Amino acid sequence: MLKKIILLSLFSIYLSSCSNKKQQEPETQSQKIVKSDNKKSTNSIGETLTPEAKKLVQDWNEYLTIDEILNDFYSITTDDALLKAKSLSDRSQELKDSIRIPAFDRPDIKIRLNVLYNHTLRLMDMENISSIEIQEVKTEITNILNAFSAINSKINNLTNQQYLEQQLLDFKNN
Repeated sequence: MLKKIILLSLFSIYLSSCSNKKQQEPETQSQKIVKSDNKKSTNSIGETLTPEAKKLVQDWNEYLTIDEILNDFYSITTDDALLKAKSLSDRSQELKDSIRIPAFDRPDIKIRLNVLYNHTLRLMDMENISSIEIQEVKTEITNILNAFSAINSKINNLTNQQYLEQQLLDFKNN
């Protein structure tokens, strides 16, 4: 009986000492919130629309809104990016749900719009992650800009394809 009491006493002392160590450990770098950065990170501008493609999207208000919002993201602080993430995500969802141009209502355009939307959702989620690193936010901003550039590239390619097809039809008719 005495052995059981001593064993239980030692066990309870051991457990209490373990819990005290956890409370006394200093906070490590990965546990701190690391998302405050006042330096603007500058990203290179990806592919922009050709004049012919701009004519095609001039009535696609959701595209024009995203284009305007993303202009700020080429030179932005991580704090500002996280503050604007919700709005960007909402506008990105509107964009993917509102393909107004029949020629762009295609799976390859929809996939690119979904990729953009997913990256904006990830950026929005980063605001709530306490251990997020500044570099992770910068990487996600770059991913968003690259996804938008891929959309522009595809729109430019489709516009050029339509132009070439029209030239072939005109050539055959003459």
